[in-house]
Formats: sequence, C-alpha cells, structure tokens
Amino acid sequence: MHVRELDARTAPDADLLAIHAIEQACIPEIVPGEPGRSADEAIAFMRFQPDTHESYNWLGDGGFASLYIHGSKATFLHLLVHPEERRAGLGAELLERAVARARERGCEVLHGHYATPAGAAFAARFGAVDGQREVRSLLRLSSAEMPLPNLPAGWHLVTWLIRVPDEHLGAFVRARAAMDDAPGSEEIDYPTASAERVRASEDSLIERAREMRVTVAMRDDGEIGAFTELRVTRGAIVAVTDDTGTVAAHRGHGLARAVKLESLRRLHADHPAVEIVATMNAEENAVMRHINESVGFRPAATLTTATLTL
Repeated sequence: MHVRELDARTAPDADLLAIHAIEQACIPEIVPGEPGRSADEAIAFMRFQPDTHESYNWLGDGGFASLYIHGSKATFLHLLVHPEERRAGLGAELLERAVARARERGCEVLHGHYATPAGAAFAARFGAVDGQREVRSLLRLSSAEMPLPNLPAGWHLVTWLIRVPDEHLGAFVRARAAMDDAPGSEEIDYPTASAERVRASEDSLIERAREMRVTVAMRDDGEIGAFTELRVTRGAIVAVTDDTGTVAAHRGHGLARAVKLESLRRLHADHPAVEIVATMNAEENAVMRHINESVGFRPAATLTTATLTL
C-alpha cells in the first residue's frame, strides 16, 4: 500500500485528477442528489488555497487525505477512500499521516469534515468523538420561487463581484464578526475576520477562476447589517453559498432573508446554467435553517464533524 505526500501547488494534473475521481465515487453516499464538482474546479481548488492557512495532501491507491490548518484549534481533515478500496488499511494509513503532521505543526484538535455515519464510525476507532452535526441543503434554482426581498426603511441591497470595494472593506469585516456568535462547536476556534483574510480569500478565488459574489444589506450611512457569500464557476451547474450573517444589533428585521433572496435572484440572472445551490448549516442553527428553507432549500444529508484530540 503506497501513500505519498503531494504539494498540490506543483503536483501533476494526473495526481489531482486521481483525487477528483475518488471524490466523484464517494459523493453519492455523502450528499445524495448533489453533483460533484468538475475536474477543473477540483484541480483549481487544490492548487490555489489562500495563503492564510496551511494545506497538506496525501494520495494512496484509491484514497486521499487533505489537511487544512487555520490555527491550533481550527484544523480540518478531509479523508476519502474509494468504496472498492475500503477495509484494507488505507484509511488508517492516511489518517496516521495527517495526525502526525497536525501534531508536528502544534495542533491541539483535529476535526474531520464532513463524516457520514460510516465515516464517523471509522474515526471513532481511532479515538475521535462525534462533534457538531451539519445539515447539507440543496436548492433547485431553476424552479425556485424568488419573490422580491423586503427591507426596512433606510436599508438597501448591494452585490459585489470578485472583490469587496476598498471603501466598504472595513464595514464588511466588522459585519463578518457576526459569525463569531453563530451556533457551532466550542472546540473550533476560527480565526478572527480581517481585511487580510478577506483579500487572501478573494485572491485565491481569482486564481481558481471562481466568482466571489457578496450581497449585503447596507444602511444609508454605509453600515452593513447582514451579508451572504456565494461561490460559482462560470458554466458550472452547482453553486455554493458560504457564510451568511446578521450583525446582532440588526437581527429580527428580515435582513438575512433579504440578502439570501437577492443573492439567489442575481445568481439566476447572471448564471442561468446553475441548476443547484448547496449550503451547509450547523444542525442547531434553527434560525438560519428556517431562513434557507423559506427560500426553497431542502435538507439532503446530515453529516458529523468527527473530533480527535491530539
């Protein structure tokens, strides 16, 4: 059984395509009904990670592991083994490599995203415990009803593509702090939002030829009360929403639903090829899950974060 480490930034396309093929074989059991990303999207994602975190990859004959280190308590592992190659020790060897590197880099906790019940059982054999549960939901964009969003007086909606304008970057970073009190695992300590992280993410998306779409509810004085982020590759049939948040002082006024609706309406107008929009929410985040379901998202899978203390 041969496992080797890859530097995704310089690895041959053939190696990254092998990882993509394993992903494609596993997708139907992870999120039924969600098409996997294209080969070009997968290669670009692996090659062009933001420089604000560390990433490591290992490839075996029928399996791979990717480790993403955002901090000692925000370290994530993505490990998949082709269904035909399981129960032969490959998953254990990939996990051993990733755990060794995480310990070497001073990480305290390793979070396995996003485990199926079988994946969580595998992780439990090595001492991991079930952590936060995440609900993956899908929206059929072409058939979704998208009414005009409603906003309180004094607010308007703005959508930015590719980059947040310099004059609004500070307000956007402050609004992103709304994610700090979103329901989530207390064991995960995400890095604080900053202008540097926003720009690093934008640069990475540009290198991936992936469009960043941010829709915000902006007060007339320039303050941002809510935001939602969406990612799409031109010509793709699947888009993904990332973070959505409302500043605590402005909650309860429908701003989050308004930015969601506006974002999806603009996406449909700009990218008519997109058939499905995917999103992920903590199972206990009842408020955001209700908002998503109110605009047409439907749960497709519930996945577990398997947490291993190092």
